[in-house]
Amino acid sequence: MFNIYALALLGAFALYFWPALRRNLHLLQLSGYYAERFLTALKADDRKEASFLMVGLIVANLGLRTMFSLPLFLLLHAGVFLILGLRVKKRPEKKPLVFTWRIKRLLTAILLLCVAAIIGLALLFPRTYWWELPFLLGFLYLMLPAVAVVANLLSQPLEKRIAAGFIADGKKRLARHPGLLVIGVTGSFGKTSVKFLLSQLLSEDYQVLMTPESYNTPMGVVRTIRERLRATHQVFVVEMGARKPGDIRELCEIVKPGWGVITAVGDMHLETFGSLARVGETKFELAAAVGQDGVMFLNWDNDYIRGQKLTQPTVRYGLGGGGGRGEDLDVRAVKVVSGPEGSAFDLRLPGGETIACQTRLLGRHNVLNITAAAAVAARLGMAPERLAQAIGRLTPVPHRLQLLPGGDKYRIIDDAYNANPEGARHALETLGGFEGYKVLITPGMVELGEQEEELNRRLGRQAAKYCDFIIVVGRSRSFPILDGARRAGFDEDALYTAADIQAALAKADQLAAELEPEEGPMYVLLENDLPDNYSG
Repeated sequence: MFNIYALALLGAFALYFWPALRRNLHLLQLSGYYAERFLTALKADDRKEASFLMVGLIVANLGLRTMFSLPLFLLLHAGVFLILGLRVKKRPEKKPLVFTWRIKRLLTAILLLCVAAIIGLALLFPRTYWWELPFLLGFLYLMLPAVAVVANLLSQPLEKRIAAGFIADGKKRLARHPGLLVIGVTGSFGKTSVKFLLSQLLSEDYQVLMTPESYNTPMGVVRTIRERLRATHQVFVVEMGARKPGDIRELCEIVKPGWGVITAVGDMHLETFGSLARVGETKFELAAAVGQDGVMFLNWDNDYIRGQKLTQPTVRYGLGGGGGRGEDLDVRAVKVVSGPEGSAFDLRLPGGETIACQTRLLGRHNVLNITAAAAVAARLGMAPERLAQAIGRLTPVPHRLQLLPGGDKYRIIDDAYNANPEGARHALETLGGFEGYKVLITPGMVELGEQEEELNRRLGRQAAKYCDFIIVVGRSRSFPILDGARRAGFDEDALYTAADIQAALAKADQLAAELEPEEGPMYVLLENDLPDNYSG
């Protein structure tokens, strides 16, 4: 009979413990398994209940032992854990937890640490074990983040060995394709868009493999090689992400790029890089890997890139902005006209030939991305007229200035995956070119180090120039954005802070319902939808 009470206690605790454990696993995954970023993400989580629970358990252990028999004592605590567990509401996840083998190994390590603590309690307090157990379970719940960090730390040597094995296998598989042209694409922003657009253009003439979605880490690239590379592939377009110096070099050691594209060097991940110079040095690790036998394609509109000296073959592309001169460019888009239906421009190719191009993609920034992709395609020998036709068939890159199909109330410009100051500026400029009532929804920008507050304030000033209404999601970065808008003279009544994206869209629905016909149509720019580890 006693075992039933013990099982009831452990079962009720498991019901209460699992959502918190799952949340910690999710945040670790979103944080790239970096302890510092995981603990930063935890600051947005409210763990007051865990502290209150511990106070209650301490009081219970001091007073209830003399009032109840052990079975009733265990049953009482089982009831408390059960009630707390049933009260837990499932959180919506923008990017769901993926139960990879690494997550399963980490879950096992955390559970083993918890079991070890429970066994250790039995050894320390053999006579009063069951009286002490509810307190220990509450303490494990309170200390779960620390347990997760320790488990993650202990699993690092194993994870490194496993990763090394996968990387070695990926290199072997690539070595079996000596004729494969590997094109690395990196940059502070624009790299995912250029990767998608370049793959679409080159697919007109070649069998192309690209790293999907945002698979821009060593394990993401290796997974692409191991699962998707076929003997028929002729070109491999690899997106290369970086959060610290050496990251691009590590990727290059895996794939050995023959060509490279650097889309921009700007204010991204300053929290980990520390300075723009270190960002630039890391991006140009791609140029060092490509070497003298390869070709580098550089965005000559970018001030930092234009200031670098390379001795290898280089193709300079751009729109002739940002201080760059048009005559310096090998491939240039001119006469750019952008509106709600897309963009039109003339593309000047090496040799002086000009082709007229039209695309469904929105904004001058996307024209710049197309110019980058076209520069590579032209270098590979794609005929000008065929290139123009291929540009006309380009499809929008998901979540990057993507005008979603018309709704009953308003149209959404989905720029949810854009998270940098330059891209946000381009998106707002694009919104400003639309006729009608213009609304911005944004949670602000992250990982900008000491400049984060000022850059979010600048975002507010820019939004005030182009928008009729500004909705800020969450409170963490709302102050600088709202402050920037106010300093620009924006109407206080047209500022709104929403708790989450659902509340923000509900406010947009309300605005659309109240909009007078002569004020419409209404366009909503969804600028940067932060993942769950930056919520709050």
